[in-house]
Amino acid sequence: MISEIAWADGRCVRFDEVSLSPATHGLSYATSVFDGIRTYGGRIFRCDDHIARLRRSAELFGHTVHYSNADLADACRELVRANDLADAYIKCLVFYDDTDVSFKAQGSSSKVVLFALPFPSNSAAEQYRLSTATWRRAPASCHPYQAKTSSTYALSYLSHRGRADGYDDVLFLSTADAVCESSGSNVFFVEGDALFTPTAELALDGITRRVIIDELCPRLKLSVTERDIAYDEIGSFDAAFLCGTAIEIMGISGIDEIRYAKSAVVDAIATEYRHLTSGRSAIRQ
Repeated sequence: MISEIAWADGRCVRFDEVSLSPATHGLSYATSVFDGIRTYGGRIFRCDDHIARLRRSAELFGHTVHYSNADLADACRELVRANDLADAYIKCLVFYDDTDVSFKAQGSSSKVVLFALPFPSNSAAEQYRLSTATWRRAPASCHPYQAKTSSTYALSYLSHRGRADGYDDVLFLSTADAVCESSGSNVFFVEGDALFTPTAELALDGITRRVIIDELCPRLKLSVTERDIAYDEIGSFDAAFLCGTAIEIMGISGIDEIRYAKSAVVDAIATEYRHLTSGRSAIRQ
């Protein structure tokens, strides 16, 4: 359930007081950008990284955000306090108003809205089964994959809605049958003590993905390789998992007809990630 208090353009208001015109630009032209941030025990995890990504996404779409990164981080903290939240998910949105109903958005102003909802941690509590998405990822020259924009996740919605019965998520492939990511999470494959993950050319270079590559793998003495991974080779790996801010670390039990066993490596990564988010790790939060 969404919390009662939101933050809208510089002040806390009741969530149900935040109005949205039907002519809002993003509703017609998918020009809104967003980010999602987790809190654990009231502590905001990697807030600065998320705010920086939100600004990069906004700049790509020409938004002028009239708040500094520090202002937005303060807004996140204010939102958590106002709603008395512990484990939560903060959604940050930037979108154009309804000044121009054409795709040009001439004279339109950028609005910033933050809201939150309780969101308990459940990293690696279960395993997901994935089916290949019917839709394919277009080449990087056709879409800004490093921006968290509504246009990217429209295809995720369509693919997730159309997934086969008995599956929890979908796996996107490129037009050349290379693995990209799931509907909203990065994917890793395990072979012995080595991890392999697709490059970020056709997938968001997620913050959790970078935590795993840059911080957890060195700590756990795991090698990690970013490279193109063909769909035909995914059956050769020992295990696989998804990662992302919302999903945390989620083991994959299978992709289509391929099955994976539970993995001690995935469990170790999930455990170390829990230590990190709970403040029990030497790695910075």
